[in-house]
Amino acid sequence: MDAHSREYAAAAAGMQETYGDNFAKGDHVTFRLAKWGESSFDSGRVIDHHNGKLLVETDTDIVEVDPRPWPVGNLLPF
Repeated sequence: MDAHSREYAAAAAGMQETYGDNFAKGDHVTFRLAKWGESSFDSGRVIDHHNGKLLVETDTDIVEVDPRPWPVGNLLPF
């Protein structure tokens, strides 16, 4: 493994440690944004990644979702 491959592997591992599991385009996620109440949530499909966040397309919007589990991030376990 060359230096570039090692650097890439270390960066990928660090991102996973920081942001949790990796989500691919098309994955379904359920989330709650910080400003929403405890009983509010939405779901949608991951369409892209942006600055460590997931871009999720819901039925009505495209939102940036922190991929860490709630309450630190936005993802819910269902």
